Amino acid sequence: MSKGFGPRFRTDLLAGVLVLVPLALTAWVFFGLVGIADGLIRLLPEVARPETYLGFPIPGLGVLVSVLLVFITGLTMRYVAGQTVVGWYENLLGRVPLLSGVYQGIKQLVNTVFTQRGQHFRQVVIVEYPRRGIYCLAFVTNEDPYLTVEGADPRLISIFLPTTPNPTSGFYLLVPAQDLRKVNMTSEEAFKLIMSAGIVTPGGNRVANSWVGYTNPGTDPSI
Repeated sequence: MSKGFGPRFRTDLLAGVLVLVPLALTAWVFFGLVGIADGLIRLLPEVARPETYLGFPIPGLGVLVSVLLVFITGLTMRYVAGQTVVGWYENLLGRVPLLSGVYQGIKQLVNTVFTQRGQHFRQVVIVEYPRRGIYCLAFVTNEDPYLTVEGADPRLISIFLPTTPNPTSGFYLLVPAQDLRKVNMTSEEAFKLIMSAGIVTPGGNRVANSWVGYTNPGTDPSI
């Protein structure tokens, strides 16, 4: 019985870890973001803080204040001389060499992500990287051609190749379309696969097909 108890204990312990660790990390990220938002309350004058009158802080109030602040900012920018204000501070930032490049890059990224209705990162592909015969999962970020390499495939596809176990970091690559293979896998399945280093796999066998003839929704098939 003692020999059977050890394997059963390890199996049950591993099952508990697989259940509780993702839940604990999710809770940690959530409460961390709430804590950051609640920190905005401390930026208010003491007379404007609810805890001054209640005698205790209200957890989560910073989230409501943050949403309200973003809403008021958007409302002001749209209807109350918004373009004038934006033009003023963009002109001010444009005079600072380092901040100008950072601001313009972040602005373009945010505008692209939030105005393309989630078309980016939807198509999962595999690419041979870092050498021939080794395959990596990646995500198509843009199909618009903006660079031509003499003597190479005229159509270069922008992809993001994430790292394991942190998929928020990775490499931006320009890959000829002929070297990509689209995979019938959702982006959520691909992210789970990458984060778990292949431990959490999608059910069934997935096939990687040639890129020829494939066009993302909302793109020009003639490109």
